[in-house]
Amino acid sequence: MEIYTKLHHLIKPFSKVISVWDSSPQAILMNDLKSTLKEDIRYQSEKDKRTLIKKVLRRLAVLHSTSFSETAIDLPNYQITSQWHEWCSDQLIRLCSRNHWANSNWIKVIDYAYDQLDLTNYKQSSPQVLTHEDPHFENIFYRDEWVWFIDWEWAAIASPLRDITILCQDLYDIGLIQFVRESYQEILKNNKLHIPSVDYLRDFNYLYIHHTTMMLAWEIEKYFQGHTTEEQVQVMINFKIREIKRITNETLIFYH
Repeated sequence: MEIYTKLHHLIKPFSKVISVWDSSPQAILMNDLKSTLKEDIRYQSEKDKRTLIKKVLRRLAVLHSTSFSETAIDLPNYQITSQWHEWCSDQLIRLCSRNHWANSNWIKVIDYAYDQLDLTNYKQSSPQVLTHEDPHFENIFYRDEWVWFIDWEWAAIASPLRDITILCQDLYDIGLIQFVRESYQEILKNNKLHIPSVDYLRDFNYLYIHHTTMMLAWEIEKYFQGHTTEEQVQVMINFKIREIKRITNETLIFYH
């Protein structure tokens, strides 16, 4: 409620909110946008997926190019911390103690990434912009030939690559992830927000590893709560561990 009130003028072009009532009982009225992007994109062809993802990226680029006064909107500045690393390590330890198929080497992969890249001391290189902070596919809708976002409560000032790496967490296809990374850089240029390639790739890689670590912990939590099957969580864990390893090695080779 506080975010919608504070950022109404900035959120309005991206949201289907009709009215906000700040008095008790607080409420937000918005149009019914039907199914989420996660449901819509599931059965699409590779070509159609890329087309729809590109539409989302264009909308995020407009958001990230929005002019605003940082002091006026009083939002937190996002920084990488040790929180997600610690939570993920704890989750993996719990998982290994309960399941014979869990691999303790997964913890070493994450520890190696944070240690070798000094992740918790990383300072984002890109311009600091207004970010949604949670644009995964269940918070995005495509209706009336337009992309809409919900759930802005984590909005912050951060690198635009923060939102892009969050978007990638619903993708379990390396080709699509690379498509997102490459396409968004070009889209930003078209929106007059030029980020040098070195800075762009560094921000993407560091933020992608950090957010993948958080999502890995969250997927394990959903498994503990019975929302995910053993087969599903194994697929998710193995993919995300491979991604952390892949991006860590790519970053070490490129920047060291």
